[in-house]
Order: sequence, then C-alpha cells, then structure tokens
Amino acid sequence: MEFRFVDEHDPVALRRRRLQAQRTQRCRQRQKEQQCIEPSIYQAELSQTVDSAADNLQTTLGNNLLGDTGEPRPDTISSGEFPITSSQEDENLSTIDTGPDYYDEEIVDAHRTDEREDQMEPRSPDVFAGIQTDRPHDNTCNDLQHATQKFIQQYLVGVHSCGAQEHRESLAAHIEAEGTSNHHGIANLFPRSVLHTLDKQHFLETQTCSETPSLSPTQWQELFSGHTPGQFEGKPKQVCLHTEHSRPTPPAVSFDIDSILGFVTSPATAIHGIRFYSAPQYVQNISTDVHLTLDRLDPDPERPRLIPSRLKDVPHFIFARAEGADFITFHLSFPHLPCSRDFNRLTDEQLSRWFDDIFYPAVRQVYDVDRLQHLPASYRHALATCRAPQVENRLFEAPSRQAQLRMSYFLPPQGMQQLWDHVLTAVCQPGYQDFRDPELYMEAKGTKLFFKYPDAPSDLLAVMNSFDCKLHRILDFSHMRSDRLYIDVGKETCPMPNGVSSPEPQTYLWRRCCIRHHLGQLYDGNIPKSGQNFYHESMLRDAGDAARTDPFQNPDLRHLALDPQLRNGMQSISGKPASGKNVTDRAYLASKRRCHYGLTDSKQRSFGVREEYRISWILFQSVLAVLRSLTPEARCPQLPGPPSYLWAVRTPVFVDYVWHNINKFTTGFELVRAQCSRRLTAWEQTKMMDMLLQCLQVAVGGRDYSRQGALWWSRRELLQPAGLPRVYYGLGFGQTLEQYGYCWIEPRINWTLLRFLPDITDSVLFGNGTLHKRYLKYGGHVKHFFDLSRRANLGLEWLRRYPKEDAITDQIVSWLCHICLQQMRADILHSIQGDLRPKVRTTILDDDVQFCRKGLSTALVNGMAAVSGNHANVKSPQEVAQTLFGFDGRRLRGHWENKPFRKLHQWIYTALQHMSAGSMLLPAFVRRLQCYLFAYHWVLPYPTPGGLAPRTKDGKRRWFSIDVQGEPGLAIEETSPESWY
Repeated sequence: MEFRFVDEHDPVALRRRRLQAQRTQRCRQRQKEQQCIEPSIYQAELSQTVDSAADNLQTTLGNNLLGDTGEPRPDTISSGEFPITSSQEDENLSTIDTGPDYYDEEIVDAHRTDEREDQMEPRSPDVFAGIQTDRPHDNTCNDLQHATQKFIQQYLVGVHSCGAQEHRESLAAHIEAEGTSNHHGIANLFPRSVLHTLDKQHFLETQTCSETPSLSPTQWQELFSGHTPGQFEGKPKQVCLHTEHSRPTPPAVSFDIDSILGFVTSPATAIHGIRFYSAPQYVQNISTDVHLTLDRLDPDPERPRLIPSRLKDVPHFIFARAEGADFITFHLSFPHLPCSRDFNRLTDEQLSRWFDDIFYPAVRQVYDVDRLQHLPASYRHALATCRAPQVENRLFEAPSRQAQLRMSYFLPPQGMQQLWDHVLTAVCQPGYQDFRDPELYMEAKGTKLFFKYPDAPSDLLAVMNSFDCKLHRILDFSHMRSDRLYIDVGKETCPMPNGVSSPEPQTYLWRRCCIRHHLGQLYDGNIPKSGQNFYHESMLRDAGDAARTDPFQNPDLRHLALDPQLRNGMQSISGKPASGKNVTDRAYLASKRRCHYGLTDSKQRSFGVREEYRISWILFQSVLAVLRSLTPEARCPQLPGPPSYLWAVRTPVFVDYVWHNINKFTTGFELVRAQCSRRLTAWEQTKMMDMLLQCLQVAVGGRDYSRQGALWWSRRELLQPAGLPRVYYGLGFGQTLEQYGYCWIEPRINWTLLRFLPDITDSVLFGNGTLHKRYLKYGGHVKHFFDLSRRANLGLEWLRRYPKEDAITDQIVSWLCHICLQQMRADILHSIQGDLRPKVRTTILDDDVQFCRKGLSTALVNGMAAVSGNHANVKSPQEVAQTLFGFDGRRLRGHWENKPFRKLHQWIYTALQHMSAGSMLLPAFVRRLQCYLFAYHWVLPYPTPGGLAPRTKDGKRRWFSIDVQGEPGLAIEETSPESWY
C-alpha cells in the first residue's frame, strides 16, 4: 500500500490544494455551527501533556503542536490536508495505488468511539484514536500539523478495517447466497492431473506432446473457466480464503526508509565528494515515473514554451554518485534542450558539447594538473576508453557481451562549489544556452534494508533518527532544496512463526473489503471512481505482498505466438537480427526457471504486507519532533494477534497455488504451440497463444488487471463516427473476479478446437490487432505487413473451406500471388528509399510505382543502371525469380534473407503444402507467381549477397531488365563482380 506526497510546486497539485482548502474551510464552519448547538463534553485541556494522556489511554499530539480554532467532538478525527499520489515503480508490491484524485477528498470523520473499538484493529496503541485539539487560524501551519497527526495515526494505529462483526455478517451472507458446497480453497483450485511445464527447461514440441497425455475439452474448461460438469449448478468454482486455516501467529511491525529523492542546488551536497561518469549510459537514465515534474521545452517547434513533464521525459543523463554512498545518484536535467516528445537519451553530439565545452573546462579551472592528468581529455576519449576492454581485447565473437563499461572518476569536495559556479556561468554563454538552468536531481532507491534499524525495528523514532543521522553524515543540507526533498517511509507487518510452539511459515494477504473500508475512511465515504488502483495478487480477489517478481515481462514475449516466418519478417523491418527470436525463446525459458526456483525454494519462508508513504522533508522533520515527545510504548505498535484486515495463509499452500496458477498458462501456451503444424501457425492459433501469454504476464505478482482491457472487459462498444458501434470482447476478468473470487475466463472459447468462438473471433482483442503495436514506432511498414499477412490468412481459410470449388480456389490462388508481389514491391522500395524522390518516399505503401523503365526512372533521383554480362551473378529472369523467392541455401542473400516478402511467401507456401488439396494448389501457386512476376515487373532489383539493387560507382542503383515484347529496357553496361557491393 503506497501513498505519495506531491511536489508543492506542481501546478495541478496547487490547484487541487486550493480546492481542498475551500472545502476544509466550509467543513470547519459547519463544525463551529454544530458546536454552538451541541457543545462538546470532551475538550482538550491546553495544560494536558503527552505523558498524562498516555496514562489515561487517551493521547493528544501535544498542545505545542495543535492550536485553537475550535473544539471538535471527541468522536471526530479531522484529517487536514494530506495530498498523496500513486507509485508503481518501487521494488515492493503495490497493493493500493491512490492517485491524483485524492486531492479532491473531503475532511475525514471517523466513526464514533463505540464503533471504532471494533473497527480499528489493532488497537495498540489505541490512544491515537481520539486525537483532537483546537486548531490555529494559520492554514499553512495547520496543514502541516494535521498531516503530521494523520501520518502518525496511520502508522501507529493501522488500517481502518471492517471489524470482526462485519466479516462474520459478510461470510454468512456469502454462504447463504452461494450455498454450502461451492467454496474452494486455493489448495484445491486446480486439478492435479495437469501436465507440468513450469519446471521444464524446454518447450513442448510436437513429438513430446504426442508422447504426453494432453488435456481433454472438459479438463481445458475446468482449468481455465472453472466449470466442473454436473456440479455447482453450472457455476464456476468459488474461491474463498475463509476455507484456509492456519494457526494464529503473532505479527511483528517494522519500519524502514525505502527511497530518497529530490533536487539539490550543487553537487557539493555530497560531503565526501562525487564520482562522475565520463561516458554515461542511457540505461542508467530515469526509466520510471517518480511522480515529480519539471518544465521542459515543448517538442513542437511552432509552440516555443515550457510544459510540465514527468522527470523521465525531460532530457537528462546520469551525472555522478555520492562518494561513500553508492546508492545515491545524481542526474542532470536540461529543461531547454530540444528533444523528441518521448525522450530516450542525449545524443553523442549533445554529450560532447556538455563535457568538452562546459564541464571539463570548469574542472581544469578548479583542480591541479596532478589530478587532471588522470581524467579523460574529451568525451570521445572517455567513450573509447570505456569500450576498449570489451572491443580491443576480444579473441572471438561471443553471443552476448557488455559493449561499454561504466567508468567513473573521483572529484574531491574541495572546490566542488567553485566547479559548479563555473558550470552555471558557462551555460549562460552564447551557443550553450540550451544547457541553461540545469536541474540536479538526487535519488536513492531500494534502501529499505540499509535503513532498517536492527536494534529496534518496530520503533519508528529509532528508525527515523538513524536515517537522519546517516543522511547528515553523507549529505550537506545547506545545498539541499528542502521544499523539494521527499522520503518514502515504509511499514511492514510480517508473521512471526517463531513465537508459537509449532511454527509454520505464513503469508499475509490484504482483505479487499478492509482496503475498501480504509479508502472510505480516507475519502469520508465518498470514494471517487478514479484515482485508486487495486493490484490483484496472482489472479485472486484479495491481494498480498509475497515476494515481488517480474518474470515474463520481456516486451517481445507475445511475439512467441506469431508464426516463425512472420516473426522473422517483423524483425527484418525493425532492424533486428534473425537470431532475435532465439533471444525471446531463451527469455521465456529463463522466466520459467526463475519462477520455479523462486517458488519451490520459498515454501519455508514467511511473507508480510507493506505500506509505504512518501512525505516531504518538512513533514519528516515535523513527525520526528512529535515522535520524540512520545513514550517508547506509544512509538512501538504491538499487535496481540493477526490483524483483522489481513488473511493469514500457510506459505506452502499459497506458494503451491501460485506455482500451479503460472503452470496452467505455460502448459496451455505450449500445448497450443505444439499442436501447430510444422513451420506453420494459423492466426486462430496465434490468438489463443497471445491470450495465454497475456494471462501469463499478469499471473505473477500484483497487477492492476483493469488496465488490461483485453483481459478485464467482457463486452465493450466503442462509438463510431458513422454507423453502428464497434463491439470488442475480452475475457471478462472484471466480472468473474468480483463474482467468483478468481479470474475465470468467460465462455469465449471452443475448448474442443482450441479456437475462439466463430461469432466473436474477429472482435477479440488478441492477435493481429494488438501484436503490431510493439512495432508502431517503425512506421506503417509493419502495419502493411500485418495487414497483408492477415489477408493471406483469410485466403488460406477460404481454401480450406472450399477445397472443391474450382472457381473460388483459382481466384484465391491468384490473390495470394498478388499479395506476395505487393509486399515485394514495398520491401524493395523501402530498402532504397534514400534514392527515391521525396514525394515517392512518402507514398511507398500506396503501391503506385510501376516496375518498368519509365516508372522507376521517374521515382529514382539518380536514375538506373542495368546489369548483364558474363560476370553477372544471375543471367536470366528465372534465376532472378529463384533468387528472390527460392528456398535453396546455395544462394547467399545476406541480410535480406528474412525480408518480409520472402517470409510471407514461405508462410503461404508451407500452408499450401499442408492442405489436403495442396498437391494441386501448390504447383499452381508457384507457376502463377512467376508468371505474374514477369508480367507486371519488367525491371527487377539485381540481387546480390550485399543487398537488393546495389549502387554503381556513380551512385546509380543496379537493376535487371527483362525484354518483354520489344520493350527496349535499359542501357546495358558491363560490370565486374567487385563493383556489386
């Protein structure tokens, strides 16, 4: 559970805070009016101290903290302003993500004291439940005080749960509605006869699949839809965690500091100096949203202005690390540096200008020669030095290697401020003002283990004191922007099995009803529709923080569902080598191995849940001051038993469930993959595998399934500008998860054929429509390839449906030939687009260029040259056709072996081979393709191992001219083999 304070300078936050202040003022006015009618019988005594309040088990947060603006009722807790935003990038599993809509909250009023006794568990220390005092007129001070109050109350009291009575009533209503038989624990959710593939370090192949027992349609349906024939009135299995029983185990609470992030005015904030990176790598750039913003230059050149942007979208690079604290990094951001809308990295030219013209001259002005002689002379010198060990010392080609080392150089703290002053002066000079106003961002992530306090992990004051001392030993706060510094404070509740006589490892899971109740407390019962994200744990309705892992997250993983030929064609367009598919295969197998090892080796471990709050440095200091005034007992929450807002599940049971939950999707994917014909995958099979792979990606760890439309939606209509709305179908997780407690798949699939139902197959959100999105950045060429392959698949389906209709098959075979030739023309023109005229270059996919002398001469800038003679690699049109479309390995095709038109042709060729009527269709397809090739293409690219249509010495492209019925063709010139490349 993570909450984030926003930057006080964020314009969106400021606007919402103004609205919140208005609501707060109106609420306080109503409270004053109420007090005039019904005076409070419990009033906070200004003379009452924290110690005496602790003795009476009723504590207020000190009269030096809260002032006098009114006397609220004792059963009311006013929250004050507590702005928080969401976070998903931390190393720990996010269970609740409360987003920017939280700024619209009203004042939170807790339930009365008699209700709170049952609802706020644990109640130790329950002395904070009745916090109240008079309020000051100063809104700024008041906001800080109430934020401090709410933070301490949240951390030391805990989550506002539903209460035991509400849980009993909810369980009784559930049993009454569903009956007494359809309640299943996670230990018995899946049949144990399912084939195990998660522990196998290979794919199921066709031969392997035939030797192992496959799943029957009934088993498929029970495994993925939860239906058991003849049982539970045709309903899916109800997943109920109340059927899981474990021994009561005393929990333990611990605190830590997970992250530090903010802005500094100078690298001199590092007390012991810095180690700067001479050749920063873009992989070290900020890649996740840290929920901080900066103004940057609008990418639109026609609108020169600064726009608020996420930090990762502002041009930046990693600058240095703090000496003596390697976990603290500094990134330099340049708001005025022009870049594309989606920033990736600074160019080498920009880095060279920064280091050679700004940074190194400043270093030479400050430090002596004895130090300078050990530093790089320039950026290109540093880059060559970083690459030297991995390039110059290599003895053989390795499948993978690190191309560049991360080399850093130490600069002492003496002179650091002077160095930065020189830098700020240099960026104001003419020619370098695009580097002006640099922002130095400091970050330390994943420090929870480093900042835990082993002597008193449950004492929040001890943890915060220890963190404060460590931070002041390595950072000079005189250079820190305290108003833009933020701390992530974590709280973990873990089972302690060693505290019972017969210990057993346990895993805590959040109760979703209690999380909703807690949100209701935060939002005063009016939870907005947006702004919160619930992260489900392994497809369960309730969520937990068992160890976070992210396997199966390779961006290209879903391309395993594609036919191998189509995968090669896509990778050719994107410039990836053909071996890229092997990389994806290995990534999938590595994810299986990691899941198997991690789960099977964790059965004897206990896992808890985690809350995390991002607070400003000002609030951190305010909380620290209040905690110092509390007694040790009040600062250390003691939980007498498992909190009512958590499920306690035996770890072996939970881990076994997660293992089988992942295994069912790997098994389903590999069984469908193994059933594909040799070297051929139909689009319906692609859709099924794509669906299973998407489920696999969210089956591990906590995920917000509502962001996965293909999985979450059941049926969705999108309005069109004209005509009827467009209907899409998903798997319906949004309904089955809420109704049955698990993500069962709605009736969408024919489990006998392993295909989507015919009436919805064209409207499901899997397959062609989604897979090409990964390659949209490569332009319309990928979409064109996908569209033609989809048309080819449709033609092949018609051939299978009407094998004896000669008129239909004849027309479709001709159609398939033209599809191949259309893709060939697009690929050829794309490969030489640098030689095309600008107008032609932008209309390649329109297929308007005629492959004859007149058409190509008009399209090319430098004209054409024909190849012929004894030295020519190919001497006849038939040889050209065989080189372009043939399968023989004797002809070397170099990097164009996997051109999309060749892969599309091989895919169609393989499909026709496996058809029952293929003995007649395949020869007709081969003959007709060659006939159409020569009939509609009088000039073809001259193929060489170096490429299609290579250049001559004078820059012209080489072509092979065909003399068709007196067509004069091109002027022939003799060539030598060495001029082909």
